[in-house]
Amino acid sequence: MGALDAHNAMSTQALNSPAIQGGIKDILLNYARLWEGLRAEKRA
Repeated sequence: MGALDAHNAMSTQALNSPAIQGGIKDILLNYARLWEGLRAEKRA
């Protein structure tokens, strides 16, 4: 249980960080091309 609690605490702390949120958004939109993929899915 301790490892799960530690993982949840670290995840929550990271996701509440504006810097981490910006980095995740940058990766998803610019490198993973999420936006283009979602638009293509909508058209299909």
